Amino acid sequence: MGTASTTLRAPVARAAAAYAGIAVMAVTSALVVAAAQTDRSTLVPSAKLRYPGWLHGPLSPFRLDLDTAAVAALLAAMLAGYLLALAYTDALSPRGAVGAIVGLHALFLLAPPLISSDVFGYVDLARLGTLHDVNPFAPASTPLPPDDVHLYRRWGTDLPSPYGPLFVLVGYALAPLGIAGAMWGFKVLVTLASLATIWLVWRCAEALGRDPVKAVVLVGLNPLVLLFAVGGAHNDFFATTAVTGAIYLLIVGRERLGGAALVAAAAVKIPLGLPLLFAAVRPDGPGTRRAELLRGAAIAAAVALALSLAVFGTDVVNFAGEVLNQQDRVATYSIPNQAGELLGLGGLTAGIRALAALALLATLAVTVRRTWRGGDWVAAAGWATFALLVTSAWLLPWYVTWLLPLAALSGDRRLRTASLCLTAYVVGTRLAIWL
Repeated sequence: MGTASTTLRAPVARAAAAYAGIAVMAVTSALVVAAAQTDRSTLVPSAKLRYPGWLHGPLSPFRLDLDTAAVAALLAAMLAGYLLALAYTDALSPRGAVGAIVGLHALFLLAPPLISSDVFGYVDLARLGTLHDVNPFAPASTPLPPDDVHLYRRWGTDLPSPYGPLFVLVGYALAPLGIAGAMWGFKVLVTLASLATIWLVWRCAEALGRDPVKAVVLVGLNPLVLLFAVGGAHNDFFATTAVTGAIYLLIVGRERLGGAALVAAAAVKIPLGLPLLFAAVRPDGPGTRRAELLRGAAIAAAVALALSLAVFGTDVVNFAGEVLNQQDRVATYSIPNQAGELLGLGGLTAGIRALAALALLATLAVTVRRTWRGGDWVAAAGWATFALLVTSAWLLPWYVTWLLPLAALSGDRRLRTASLCLTAYVVGTRLAIWL
């Protein structure tokens, strides 16, 4: 009788722990969103000069005045809830996991743009091209007209655009909605793209014979996904959806479409084209036809190039150089910069840059070789992406979303652990800023 009672209590305790983690995430997320509604909140940098009602959004009646230390504590609790739910994912029902993911996405969709004003940069680029007849890929010296959108940006317009032409075209479609309509349009599209990525992660996990609940919880409840990527309406999920869709297409043998999807990811954000390298070097075998993948990639690249040249002209090639130029910038909490601080060098140095580049190249060489020999190409792409993030001088919280679907779908537990360590590191850097 006692043994039976113990056997019954263990699953109940595990389920209670998993749902407690989700409850902590729900409460802390709601409090963070409420704290963002106050006029002096540091969570909405776009409201530094002006905080109109349309920027508050539909949750404006729910306001809570918290200082940055309290918000930092909420983020720390949010991370703890995520790790608790992830540790006991086996006790979650599929309906409970999906419901929590969708509900928290809806909450952050309805919040004002959090942590970053980048979404107004997207709107600005779109308005340049559609209202002011300025090519978003024009050189940095191009004279720029005044625009009301600049009230909501933390810095000046970035020219040429560091974002790919396919993404800029999305902004063109939203520009007629005005500043408010375009901003909320981006929030809706980013939320849908995030949910689409999570749905594709589920489908891929099922096709690979892996636990889909654990895979989607790793991605969909991650605080960097919810608070930073969805809350801040960052465009990374447009590319991440294409990458995850490509993984599914390659699993089911649609090589040509898979290659096209990977090119589309790069045409939104260049670093998200990295998985194409690993998909291309997989050895031919049952269900794997490298020639078909390359044919699909070539066709998609030709179509994207023709469309880009037709809309933006030859200036469109400038965006690739702008992505490289971002490495000349230094994010305070990038790992190479922090390594320089710990070594007493005052931050990032030329020597540390060189070592970081060598580490990235070495990782690429090892992972490409393993893939060529028949290894898990998704795991290899994940490790390469992890190395890119760790060695980059320009690391922002929402970049971790590039890694999460790859980690969730790989057969490598170490890669999943690495993604969680990077998540904890990035959250820790934000706590340091707020504290």
